[in-house]
Amino acid sequence: MANLNLPQSITIGRLLDALSLQALGDTLVAQSISMLSIQTIHFTGINTFSLPFVGETITLDTTENRTVALSVEVYNEKYSLLFAQRSAASWPEVCENGINWLERELGKILMTSEHYSQMIADHLTNGNGFSFLASLRDFFGCDIFLTNKQLEVLSWAGGKTLPLAPISFKAPEMSRSSSAQAKLPAALSIGQWTDKAYHNVPLTWCFLSGPKGVLGYLGLVKKIKDIGSIEQFFLHRMATLILLELVKTQSIQDTERQHHRDFLFDLLYNNFDSLEVIISRGKLWGWNFSKPHFVVVGEIAGYDPDSSDRKRFEELVTEMTSLLHRLQPKTICLERNGQVVLLFPLESMLPQSEWHSQALKYLDPILKMLKSLPGKQPFQYGLGNLYNSARYLHRSFQEARTALELGKLFDNADRLISFHGLGIMRLLHRLDRQELEDFRLEVLGPLLKFDKESNLDLEKTLLAYFSCNTDLNAAGDKLYLHPNTLRYRLKKASEILDRDLSSLENQVNLFLALKIGCLKNLWPD
Repeated sequence: MANLNLPQSITIGRLLDALSLQALGDTLVAQSISMLSIQTIHFTGINTFSLPFVGETITLDTTENRTVALSVEVYNEKYSLLFAQRSAASWPEVCENGINWLERELGKILMTSEHYSQMIADHLTNGNGFSFLASLRDFFGCDIFLTNKQLEVLSWAGGKTLPLAPISFKAPEMSRSSSAQAKLPAALSIGQWTDKAYHNVPLTWCFLSGPKGVLGYLGLVKKIKDIGSIEQFFLHRMATLILLELVKTQSIQDTERQHHRDFLFDLLYNNFDSLEVIISRGKLWGWNFSKPHFVVVGEIAGYDPDSSDRKRFEELVTEMTSLLHRLQPKTICLERNGQVVLLFPLESMLPQSEWHSQALKYLDPILKMLKSLPGKQPFQYGLGNLYNSARYLHRSFQEARTALELGKLFDNADRLISFHGLGIMRLLHRLDRQELEDFRLEVLGPLLKFDKESNLDLEKTLLAYFSCNTDLNAAGDKLYLHPNTLRYRLKKASEILDRDLSSLENQVNLFLALKIGCLKNLWPD
């Protein structure tokens, strides 16, 4: 693309020079407003001239001694100044000269804008995609990059302040001021880099919005206050062209994502005939299923996919996906019925003792990101067993879902529950519910009946006692009971059940019945 220079902004200072006006009295105020861009000019008694740029509204008027009065309001503070004419002219002549100058300057800007828009259109029509960003970098005088709405970098033109390769950034947030401009195709908002080494490097987001909301973002390495009226005008004009290409790109990506989803659903529900088919199909998307993968399933407790929280959930999933892809490009992310499914590739098999800690390392960036967001986002995760063949990924997926579901029963602050750590609960979960309930009533029936008629809560007491390996002090601390009170309750339970609590066989049967009681909390009524 040919190089074009960014036209000068139409400012108060340039207008005054064009009209050969010289400030009278204190010139400091005149200098302070000289760089302000103009949007509307009222030539008192003659005409009003409006420009398609952001800027200030000014009023020009004449006085009895042919001086020119200028008034402008900036941040609710009104300024009024007087100017002398270097070359005497009547008021109508001053206004005509001003309007002629404004029309010429506006013509230059619109012509340059039209040329640049046509160049971009031709570039896109020729199938060159978003590579024109390198020309935009030179045009705006700063590094610039483009992402889609999933925050995947589509084009990166660094080299001035930023590296030539993309670096990570925090997800853009629309401020109140930019939110108010949301209907515009290119609202602006302040951004920030993730890497501390770049925290002092400015970043301004330009939201590329269409009828269906934000479709992408332009990132400019420039302070928002330094993006002048002409630059904003050009951004708005170019945003429409970029949006059309984004719509096309988004359509292609949506089709690819649907193929991804279809493949992953077949993988997770064991619809492939052989490992060879899985590996060859995976290679089409750049995934290596000859290596083992962790399978993690996450969800927000109490989240309803049909609720008004759906949009926020989708935004969180997008941010999680973008973060993981920047740090671990081969991670597979899938949203499914209000849950997030993550597949983390490993170089080789790991011993079981390392599964939980290693999976947490992969999840750590997400946990930190969610912790930094306003409001609580209590994601809980389940981890399936690790297998050395992709033929068993469907099994690991079901195990991760089971761990996530049963994890609700544990009084555990850990955000990741491992299937292999569920113990006896994973076996009970698979048995017939009626048989489990029959066994529970056979073992605990008299005690459950007693609990309904008293406030001793002996079922909870026994569960805490056995969970603490029959340690009276630990169980007492857990229940906030004095050891003597706990001894009394245990004795009472033993009498009601007519069972010796020190017998190992009785302990096993009682513990299983108590665990079934916990499991019942997950059963539908």
